[in-house]
Amino acid sequence: MNRYAHSFLISFLIYTVFVFSALFMLRDIQKHKINSETIVKMAILNPQEESVEKQVAKTEPKEEKIQEKPKEEPIQKIEKTKTTFEPKVAPVKQTEVSKQKTEQSTTSQQLVTQKSYVSTQAEKNQFISDLKNKIRQNKYYPEVARNRGQEGTVKVSFCVNSDGSVSDIVCDGEFSVLNNAAKNAVAKTFPVKVPPNLISSRLELSLILSYKLDRLD
Repeated sequence: MNRYAHSFLISFLIYTVFVFSALFMLRDIQKHKINSETIVKMAILNPQEESVEKQVAKTEPKEEKIQEKPKEEPIQKIEKTKTTFEPKVAPVKQTEVSKQKTEQSTTSQQLVTQKSYVSTQAEKNQFISDLKNKIRQNKYYPEVARNRGQEGTVKVSFCVNSDGSVSDIVCDGEFSVLNNAAKNAVAKTFPVKVPPNLISSRLELSLILSYKLDRLD
């Protein structure tokens, strides 16, 4: 029995070694086949790549020529923009001229208004001076006050209306006789001729009339 078992084991080991060696042989054969196939494929692909590179080399100068053409367009555009910038200077000058004209017109209007104001003010002052002189000319010294020895000053205030009439005559003095005399002198002066546009509604005035026995001012 031991002899048979020993021989069986030896034969089994020999059989397994043979199987494994056969398997390794098959793997080596497959690797050689794969390497040969890849070499064949590389040999087939290399001429195709060379042909593609030649075609690309042929087409490259054509692309350069196509790219050279649009370089002229930006030069034309720049020339157009230069021509468009030139006429924009004129409206600026026109606006400056218009501003100068408006400034000159405003200054001339201001001068006219100032001149008119000065002329009207001078005319108004002249009117008031003439009116006061007329009132002083119409002043008189009452006999009663002269006999009594009454003398002094009377402040007279009144309003000149736009139609040349007088109103609101007020006399402020020590003696009533002299107050009445001053009031009559103002009333006797009116109505007067008022220049146009000199008095808008009414003009308030006042003056002092002096009464002295030695002289009448």
